[in-house]
Amino acid sequence: MMLNVLNNLNLKRFFFSSLGSIFFLGLYHPDTFALTYKIPRSGNVIGEYEETTAGSAVSLTELAQQHDIGMYEMARANPHLYRKRLEHNTSVIIPSQFTLPSGPKKGIVLNLADMRIFYYHPDETTVSTYPVGVGRSGWSTPRGTTNIISKEKNPAWHPPESIRREAARSGKKLPLVVPAGPHNPLGHYAMHLGFSGILIHGTTQPTSIGRYSSHGCIRLYNPDIKELFYMVPIGTVVRVVYEPHEHE
Repeated sequence: MMLNVLNNLNLKRFFFSSLGSIFFLGLYHPDTFALTYKIPRSGNVIGEYEETTAGSAVSLTELAQQHDIGMYEMARANPHLYRKRLEHNTSVIIPSQFTLPSGPKKGIVLNLADMRIFYYHPDETTVSTYPVGVGRSGWSTPRGTTNIISKEKNPAWHPPESIRREAARSGKKLPLVVPAGPHNPLGHYAMHLGFSGILIHGTTQPTSIGRYSSHGCIRLYNPDIKELFYMVPIGTVVRVVYEPHEHE
């Protein structure tokens, strides 16, 4: 079940069914990155590892963004290339094989161990997956089941007092409100969860995706949150789990 990422043609979604037949999901705008697969009839593994060659003067971080992979995933697959500028034609592994979390295949499931969201489409046959940044030490993303209670385009950010105190300790002063715009850390789209103060949102720091990097919120690459924002209705169940495993 292999997803073929064909950047030059902007053919962003190919996948194999469990019987091996290829399905073409169409021509997509180049800002659309979701990796979408048929849900397997048996087992929980989707996709497979791929190999690509780097262009000149790129990094793993840049390749991760191009292929909709988180930084931790990319570094784990290519430990010898981490923090290095890649030479032209360097061989790089794209870790586009994932394990679906256990439990119901409904709504959104976030596996904190993989730092990856899985969105099960209403057709009950396909799943899209996105890398995320989640809560760092001392600011953990809550586990459990909740819902998307509202959605907001071009949100303003109201830094909680706890975050403002943390910033003050490092010599920074945060305003009471950060208005919508290019410097807003929530990006252009936000979905509010039933967990107090926790959102699924975009970011001004794409290198934080695939890391334990947030104050508990769930960050996505900006093209990913835009896509998810318009696909997912208010009321969608969101289940947050922690399931470490060995990738096949």
